[in-house]
Amino acid sequence: MTSHTELPPYRAIVVVDVKDFAGRHGRDHAALTRAVPVLLRRAMDNCGLGREWTRAAVSTSTGDGWVLAVRSGLLPRLLNPLLPALQDVLAAHSGDPVRLRATVHVGPLTGGTSIAAGSGAARVQAHRLVDAEPVRALLARSGPATRLAAVVSERAYTDAVLSGYSGDAPELYVPVPVQVKSFTETAYLRVPVPSGMLLTHGFLPCCR
Repeated sequence: MTSHTELPPYRAIVVVDVKDFAGRHGRDHAALTRAVPVLLRRAMDNCGLGREWTRAAVSTSTGDGWVLAVRSGLLPRLLNPLLPALQDVLAAHSGDPVRLRATVHVGPLTGGTSIAAGSGAARVQAHRLVDAEPVRALLARSGPATRLAAVVSERAYTDAVLSGYSGDAPELYVPVPVQVKSFTETAYLRVPVPSGMLLTHGFLPCCR
């Protein structure tokens, strides 16, 4: 019989990835890698979450993106106001245009400063979500005005949106089946500023 072990704290998780990072010149990768946390932190500052950046249990680069894990009570604020604030910051960015995919999730996750910080199934699930085809398609089918496309886990949607804590109307989120490797669930797409084919054909044209 396997012995029991203590469950890590539940944390709210944001993962962002840069669209077409691998398609950019290698000489530009380092500057883009440095820019992502600057833009994310600026968005947090702008919407009143700036202090949480230094308090985060996990805050680390993924090379082409960033992972941030904060206390679970902040989950609603990672949806509203952070997602619209991040769209605004990306739109105002004066350098090369940066377009991001993002996921918001919640679950048990280790913290601390060791190499094991940020470990847990919730971290794996968040990375699966941000890599899912439905959220990739949102940026591919939108115009340049859309700088951010997000996919929200079912747990985060239920806990923060349906509960009313986020202050977001549920109809701002579009349900979609997600399957990446062995991970499957119904997730929810959120685009603060839709453009291009998202306006003319909707988020899920294949279903119309």
